[in-house]
Amino acid sequence: MPIETDSFPSDPLRRLEAIMSALRGPEGCPWDREQDHKSLRTNLLEETYEVLDVLDMDGEIDTARLVEELGDLLLQIIFHAQLGAERSDFDLDSIASAINEKLISRHPHVFNTTAVSGTGEVLRNWERLKLKEGKESALDGVPGSLPALLRAAHLLSKAERAGFRWRSRDQALSKVREEWEEFEEAIARAGEGAEEATREVEKEFGDVLLAMVSTVLEFGIDPEAALRGAARRFEERFRRMERSLPDDGVKLEDLDTGALLDLWNDSQEEGSSQESPEDFDS
Repeated sequence: MPIETDSFPSDPLRRLEAIMSALRGPEGCPWDREQDHKSLRTNLLEETYEVLDVLDMDGEIDTARLVEELGDLLLQIIFHAQLGAERSDFDLDSIASAINEKLISRHPHVFNTTAVSGTGEVLRNWERLKLKEGKESALDGVPGSLPALLRAAHLLSKAERAGFRWRSRDQALSKVREEWEEFEEAIARAGEGAEEATREVEKEFGDVLLAMVSTVLEFGIDPEAALRGAARRFEERFRRMERSLPDDGVKLEDLDTGALLDLWNDSQEEGSSQESPEDFDS
């Protein structure tokens, strides 16, 4: 017998709760009944990135698609709330109550009399309030499971708000140059066959990336978004290269360096006719 939905609440959020409860019930979906908090981890991550894909699209945001993807992400929250409710650990109201209290306590400049001069002071106050709440370090709260570039940006931003910052952009850029020189030296030693050379190259490469992240943060740039944009531009340009190959079975691997460079440059010119000049790196 199909589950009747006529008796479900009309309020959209409560209706979603009821649907999720039914899916987890005895007459519900076998897949949904098998899930637990840990098994849903990948789903939560994938749905988050699908939201980001919509936000990263060129031009105006497709609001219909954004609503759809945000709904899929909301479902993950509802799913975890249902799992918590079944164990009497927590429910959706518990989640909402916790974030309500946090938002009010972390915004004394809105819900109290604290005065702030701007966004920078808001963020510094936010970190100080977290420490008062029992956090051990200004760096607490940065998930270890974040993508490495995004995690580095969060750690550096938190350190900056705690007072660990460059005094000028020139200082930040000087650190990039210093780390790059060490990276080049490590590569040279790897070429000489030195022991542990590959591990050293990896270490110095990480130091270069961290220094570059620190530098672009000085400009308010999100390094994760910057790299996603660069990867997207590379993908588009590479696909144009593939489409420009002759139809006689020639593959990229068949071309010499000169021919590959010609194709690469041609793909840039083709892209420039469709995009603004600054959208593609040479």
